[in-house]
Amino acid sequence: MKKQISNIREFVWKVIETDISLKKDLDRGIINSRALAKYIIDTHHIDVSLDSVISAIRRYEKTPHQKEETFSVYDVLKQAKVNTKTKMSSLLLKRTDLVKTKLGRPDKLMDFQGHDIIRLFEGSVALTIIVDRKNFEKTKELFPKQVILEENKNVGLIEIGYPRVLKKTPGVFSVIYNELAQHNISIIDALISSHEHILVVDEDKILKAFEIIYALCKE
Repeated sequence: MKKQISNIREFVWKVIETDISLKKDLDRGIINSRALAKYIIDTHHIDVSLDSVISAIRRYEKTPHQKEETFSVYDVLKQAKVNTKTKMSSLLLKRTDLVKTKLGRPDKLMDFQGHDIIRLFEGSVALTIIVDRKNFEKTKELFPKQVILEENKNVGLIEIGYPRVLKKTPGVFSVIYNELAQHNISIIDALISSHEHILVVDEDKILKAFEIIYALCKE
């Protein structure tokens, strides 16, 4: 079933803004508007006319998108810093009082002086602990089996540090997620703060994921 779209221009522009490949091809003038319009209609299953999408694309090409006090996704990514951490493991736990109490003293879990790593991803009903693989079994033993929902001994972290203008720039995360999805890389967990973005992926995909994100930051 095709989706009804109330604002075609807004929808089409959002598709372009969050797809770095489309945006680059439009900027370079190497993509045909009619072909792109057909691609958008078919990919997103929208119930609109081909001419209306072509019109929205052409208006996008003629419009300056850099607005006052806003920044492009590319400006932000160019200033981002990316690094990885490998040989990590994750433990998904129920969010109970017992678990919260155990986690209240992370210094009892990790040797911070020895540069051990711990990351906590907290949701409303569950939370994930990411630790160095060498500390996984020791950490797991702290919790009864009934609160352990899932474990993964082979994950990696991609940590992205952004400039402060991230807060004024919509679409940065969408660009990253879209690029990873196009290369069949799933995000297991993610943590977002005002200036930092941490992604958890399977360790066998960490190198490819880093290369993709690093390439975005160098565009």
